[in-house]
Amino acid sequence: MRDEENKIDTNEVEETTDMSNMNEMKDMNETNETNQMQDRNELYEDEAIEGETTSAIVKMANIIFSPKEAFKAIKSKPNWLVPLLITMLAPIVYYLVCWGQFEVTMIKEIEKQLEGSGQVMTESMMELPLTIAKVSTFVFTPIGVIIGMLVVAAYYFVACKIAKSQVGFKKIFSMTVHIGILSVFTWLIMMVMTLLAGEMPTVAVTSLSSLLPESMNGSVLSAVLAPIEVISLWSLYITFVGLRIVAQLSKKAATITVGLSFLFGASISVITVLLTNMASSMQM
Repeated sequence: MRDEENKIDTNEVEETTDMSNMNEMKDMNETNETNQMQDRNELYEDEAIEGETTSAIVKMANIIFSPKEAFKAIKSKPNWLVPLLITMLAPIVYYLVCWGQFEVTMIKEIEKQLEGSGQVMTESMMELPLTIAKVSTFVFTPIGVIIGMLVVAAYYFVACKIAKSQVGFKKIFSMTVHIGILSVFTWLIMMVMTLLAGEMPTVAVTSLSSLLPESMNGSVLSAVLAPIEVISLWSLYITFVGLRIVAQLSKKAATITVGLSFLFGASISVITVLLTNMASSMQM
């Protein structure tokens, strides 16, 4: 009987010890979960505070100098008005400064189209197309910027949804518009080249197509090389970083999304040149 009682006591002690160990492990797990929740909350609070205190100007500057900080701020508090206005104003400023050179380029293009037809363009005949070009440029260029931003943002938004991201369209649009700030550098470079040459450049000096001889401008090879351009490649890399932070995409998903965007743009460039060349050959 005593042996049985000792066994019962031993079992009870073991059960008590097991229960105590289980309770301790449970407490430890709960403590770890609580700490993890606190760390996450502190992280979200820090991001929220950072987004609230980061001004629009600082965000735009950070796109260039510190993209990760810019996208953290955009993720917590997306905004788009100021960068969109600047992106819209950049081409307008370019055309205002270089309108004389733009007219020279247009006149040369019209004269080139009339070669062999026997027609001669007089100044009075030039006035109408130049006036139409002026009005359409300053009216439709800003509209084109807005539409372009919306289309690009829509593409990235759909891609993020396919990748099962929970990001909203406002954040993707804010990211897209801020990245669009880089186009200001393109317009500045074009302005310098236009003023130096006295006419608008036919190809971007920062692209590989600028290495081809002038006789190959407008060729398919030129169209293939045109998208391989410094500012565009820079924008693609910044977009990759933005998708990783704002949409929380994996490296693979972000790479595929950006890569398809590049291929689509390059395809449009080549198709445009092919259609232009076909139209020119039909007229001849």
